[in-house]
Amino acid sequence: MNRAVPVRPEDKVRFQCRQCADCCRNLKDQLMLEPLDAYRLASFLHKRGEASAIDNVYERYAHTDLLEGCLPIYLMNTVGPDNSCVFLEDGRCSVYDGRPNVCRIYPFSVRPRQRGRTFEFYRCVDQHAAHFSGDRVLVNDWLRENFSRESREFWTAEGNFLPILGSLLRRLGGDGIKANLFYILHYRYYSYDLERPFMPQYTSNMAALKYILQKELGEV
Repeated sequence: MNRAVPVRPEDKVRFQCRQCADCCRNLKDQLMLEPLDAYRLASFLHKRGEASAIDNVYERYAHTDLLEGCLPIYLMNTVGPDNSCVFLEDGRCSVYDGRPNVCRIYPFSVRPRQRGRTFEFYRCVDQHAAHFSGDRVLVNDWLRENFSRESREFWTAEGNFLPILGSLLRRLGGDGIKANLFYILHYRYYSYDLERPFMPQYTSNMAALKYILQKELGEV
């Protein structure tokens, strides 16, 4: 069972990537594919010569689930008896430059806007004890290298929007969510042009989704 312990940017922790790909295995229903992740993956696959729009990423490499019983999410598919990531090939990530954010910042994770701060940071503690040996890594240095400005902007915006979306969905209830599922999926996950920057599209999409759901509830 994986768990996480809080860390501060100024902390130093033992970590060494051994390129064993153990962190890419045993991931069944564990790796959430965020909208920014799917956008990056689709862009990477397209540049590599594969005709891949963002909807192809969800359809080919992920499956749906519900978070807290109301928010539709996508989880990365796994393959094989060890439930390895669908992109793990011959022990290496085949989409390394387009990999999801959770993979980029491992062994750390991020939660947006808790307790008055912009982010809270955590160190993943999992079964791969060999990862947590060797030289010490300064948390701030690791995040500066791997947690990009775009990722920070996205997670800050998510921290602001998700509580609003969660409240709207809970008030809509099961039938209301089903009636508006097309709009939820379209604006949150699918309506992104790979030729345009992600964040302006995300901001516009979330505003449109908020308006549609508020209109359904008779609030606008």
